[in-house]
Amino acid sequence: MTIVITILMVAASLLIHEWAHVFVIKFMGAKVEKVGFFPLGMMAKARRLETLNAWERYAVFVAGPAANIAIALWAFAVSHISYVGVGFLDDLAFYSAVLGIFNLLPALPMDGGRILHQFLGNRIGILRANRFMLRLGIVVSYTFILFGIVQAILFPFNISLLLAGFFIRKKHKTLPSELEAAFHLAIDGKNHINRARTLPIKKIKISPDTNIKQAMERLTGDYFINFYIDDNKQPLREQTLINHVFKHGIAGTVGGIIVDVLVKSEESL
Repeated sequence: MTIVITILMVAASLLIHEWAHVFVIKFMGAKVEKVGFFPLGMMAKARRLETLNAWERYAVFVAGPAANIAIALWAFAVSHISYVGVGFLDDLAFYSAVLGIFNLLPALPMDGGRILHQFLGNRIGILRANRFMLRLGIVVSYTFILFGIVQAILFPFNISLLLAGFFIRKKHKTLPSELEAAFHLAIDGKNHINRARTLPIKKIKISPDTNIKQAMERLTGDYFINFYIDDNKQPLREQTLINHVFKHGIAGTVGGIIVDVLVKSEESL
């Protein structure tokens, strides 16, 4: 009977978590493609998140863990207000709290990792944030595996931490391509009609001998970037940089782009 209650409480916690995501995704105007299962639970796959503003995406990521923690507090309070305790509510509080806290870990694909990835992407650039999150994920996965081995020795048949570690490690094998695709979606999403007119401009000083690749790494999902080279008052706009990369690739320097732009503007006169 205890095993049945445990399964039911875990399932309830997972459903609360994922449907909180689904509700907020739909409320914010994005689309839910499907809600699927994976070895450690459930996951909602959404479309058009890149067309939402930063705070709307933060709300989507936070919704699941917040719902779990809220339900855990409610179940614990109701159980203990009754003075005698209600066993299944205590179980619901425990598993819901564990799920909520686990998902706040700063590693992808957990919600905490998505929050950190978006935050860093807007501070240091999406591609730089991608590299950082991939390295952090390796550290987190092996930490879980290490503690999971200790857990399995001290508590036989309990391999929850090992499963979490192996899941994160396996997921990180496919993350590079997923993050690269997410970069392109984020850049394209800035041109969405509802966002292009409202996004702020971020000014970045850059040396003319900076590689184009390094400049591309500074692009973010929630700011249009204007690169200012030395004392040149005319910025190198993000779209000019992207157009150059599409036509000529990432070889060369931003100074070369400026020269190319100047030559074309003179030819047009």
